Amino acid sequence: MTSRPRIAIIGAGISGLRLAQLLSPTADVMVLEKSRGIGGRMSTRRADCFQFDHGAQYFTAQGEDFQRFIAPHIERGVVRAWRPRLTCFGGTIPQWTAPRYVGVPGMNALCKAMASDIEVLRETRVASLESRDDHWQLRSVAGEVLGPYDWVFSSAPAEQSAALMPACFSHLPALEHARMLGCYSLMLGFDAAPDLAWDAATVLNSPLAWVAVNSTKPDRSTGFSVLCQSSNDWAQAHIEADPDEVRASLAQAVQETTGLVVEEAQYVSLHKWRFAKVERPTDEPFLLDTENKLGAFGDWCGAGRVEAGFDSATALARGLNLR
Repeated sequence: MTSRPRIAIIGAGISGLRLAQLLSPTADVMVLEKSRGIGGRMSTRRADCFQFDHGAQYFTAQGEDFQRFIAPHIERGVVRAWRPRLTCFGGTIPQWTAPRYVGVPGMNALCKAMASDIEVLRETRVASLESRDDHWQLRSVAGEVLGPYDWVFSSAPAEQSAALMPACFSHLPALEHARMLGCYSLMLGFDAAPDLAWDAATVLNSPLAWVAVNSTKPDRSTGFSVLCQSSNDWAQAHIEADPDEVRASLAQAVQETTGLVVEEAQYVSLHKWRFAKVERPTDEPFLLDTENKLGAFGDWCGAGRVEAGFDSATALARGLNLR
């Protein structure tokens, strides 16, 4: 009798979890996640009565595969449409012609639902892959050796996947070609809700690119929570800057743009996303080395949206023969 293949998937965002869902019926799958929580950039931060989706702000469903996938989650209330009052500081007010969805009660709710039947090893940052007796072993930064695995797939950002993959991986040039830009998220919590005429705003000609009242999203906590995100170009230019200087610059931009006074906030926190937006994707929906039984995939294979990560995992699963 042939034993089921053992598979390691690095990253518990929507890409990694989708691949795990699709492969679990025919393989023994372990998902390895460096953080305490799951969801990757579909993340939620909670502090007292405040709540922030400090990564992806929303997602769309353009393709039939993704529409079918989220339909039961919409029925169960895990995913809901968000219809904020929109504005634009410095330009024309955008019009959303297609629904924008969010996880409920936080953006990470969708990934939590996906992970309910998947084995996820959290707080495990993979440092290297080592070939041993025609199998792969993974070594964590803490020195723990995991495996053996027949296949290893990385859904980490392209730059991180390139650093992890051994020299034998046939698609290293494609990994090194892909490029992602950073982003800063400034989270503000106010005891008293300011009177604003908008719920979400794009910002032009500023260190800021986006400001949203997170507490206007469906079924959020009661605290008045504002999420401010920098432009990717500004973040990239300041990616190694002192966090206090970044916080001060963004706070000034918030006040100049919206009138919100950061000093009046009861909660202030800054988060740096080193890899947030896809600037240069790969030319393929996934990267698969069948000879060495290695693969890399994620939203950086496409447009960088939540759906792009889902599509990359789906395409990889369909193109994979585990025999």
